[in-house]
Amino acid sequence: MKKIALLIVFGVFAFTLNAQKIMEKGDVMINAGIGELSSYGLIPSINASVEFGVIPTGDVGIVTFGGITAFQLGYDSYYLYGYPDESYTYTVFVFGGRASWHLQTFESDKWDVYAGAGLGVKMKSGYEVYGYKYDSWTGVYGESYVGGRMMFTKSFGLFGEVGYGTLSAVKFGVTFGF
Repeated sequence: MKKIALLIVFGVFAFTLNAQKIMEKGDVMINAGIGELSSYGLIPSINASVEFGVIPTGDVGIVTFGGITAFQLGYDSYYLYGYPDESYTYTVFVFGGRASWHLQTFESDKWDVYAGAGLGVKMKSGYEVYGYKYDSWTGVYGESYVGGRMMFTKSFGLFGEVGYGTLSAVKFGVTFGF
């Protein structure tokens, strides 16, 4: 009899629970991580991004706006026409704005799936190889990405993104919610 009563209480409790979504209007998420698969060398990039929940799209999701910044130290070397190796280092820095659409067709307080696009500025420092100086440059970049989060608590979890445009094709790390 106790087991049946306990099952009924548990069933009523589970039925009345209203699952929360990870991103809602007014929420803030901050990602901090590293990036790999870069065109600027084998050293991972360091990146941070922030998102603000702004435009709810009904039961389908929410649109967020925010920004990203990333830094990478590049390293490369040349061996040219029998001359000894010459190595050089340089830095690459990006910052820009982003917009993401978070798909919330399923109710979950643990998982978040999103896709987005961004636009920003990419800056690369100058370097010298075999006496030839390469100037530093600054240019505009565009990015597109898909990503996801797995939250352990309302304010802490992990994130991962795959895309094109910033410094790394794959980014992963920790995420903090406020």
